[in-house]
Amino acid sequence: MGRRKFITAKVINESLRLALRERDATRAIELFLEHMGEKSHCERIYIVEGEKGCSVDNTFEWCAQGVTPQKNNLQDVPFEAVEWWYHAFEENASILINDLESIREKEPLTYEYLKPQNIHSLIACPLELESKIIGFYGVDNPPPEVMENVEYFAEIVGHFIVSLLEKQRLMKQMEKLSFEDSLCGVQNRHALNDFIEYNKCLQNVGIVYCDVLGLKKVNDLQGHQAGDQLLIRASESLKNNFRKKDIYRIGGDEFLVVCKDIDEETFFAKVDALRKDMKERNALMSLGAIWRASADDADAMMAEADGIMYEEKRAYYARLDR
Repeated sequence: MGRRKFITAKVINESLRLALRERDATRAIELFLEHMGEKSHCERIYIVEGEKGCSVDNTFEWCAQGVTPQKNNLQDVPFEAVEWWYHAFEENASILINDLESIREKEPLTYEYLKPQNIHSLIACPLELESKIIGFYGVDNPPPEVMENVEYFAEIVGHFIVSLLEKQRLMKQMEKLSFEDSLCGVQNRHALNDFIEYNKCLQNVGIVYCDVLGLKKVNDLQGHQAGDQLLIRASESLKNNFRKKDIYRIGGDEFLVVCKDIDEETFFAKVDALRKDMKERNALMSLGAIWRASADDADAMMAEADGIMYEEKRAYYARLDR
């Protein structure tokens, strides 16, 4: 038994050391699971996230060679399938199933999810953050020595996984703050620059250059809070007609929409719908919309759309001066 325990400790330490060398939290989790899985000779090791009472999602997994991945099949799993696991987790216990058939009658919903995965035994250990169960990590078909020593590694591995998940969450939050406009909830110029860098050649692309009309007047006469509300209404109009991930706020009163892989008819139908929507929201914008079957210079397309937008804006104010 001592020999087996020593091997388990060595595997954990090596996995921890490997993960800690990786700066990216997502990659660190993947490396950790991979090393743990390979060295412990299990078939699958994975992380499932979800709080008590909510559906749960398999967010990370490692599979041994020849084992079918299950991650895509284990999204939005009803809480009822693992409810009895969470009750055990709250009592500081892990789930050990030595023979899957032993739960067939008592826990049929759990059995229904596990049987198609060719599982005959498993371990599930809680992931806890600030005294709340936030999910669990599982090991499918582990060797006997792992089953025998689960209490030895369950807590330390769980704490480390939680710390990595928290690091990943914070990194995503920082990335969101870096690439999202805080007022309108769309992407910002940093995100646009990133998009252009990684999309040198675009196919079936439509661009809408937008300028919110009358923002300065609203700010001067009604205050900046009213101006912010105008910008929010304009952004909501854009989000109502285009995907949020395609919308960028690139200036104080300017937005840009970049749609990839969209046919010309659909694109201009969306532009027409946008024109109607923004009038209903009292958030008028001048628009410059163009579509190309192929474009290898996004900046040139944006400049062309900007020119069309400017002409529409000039004509709008010319009418007001009459």
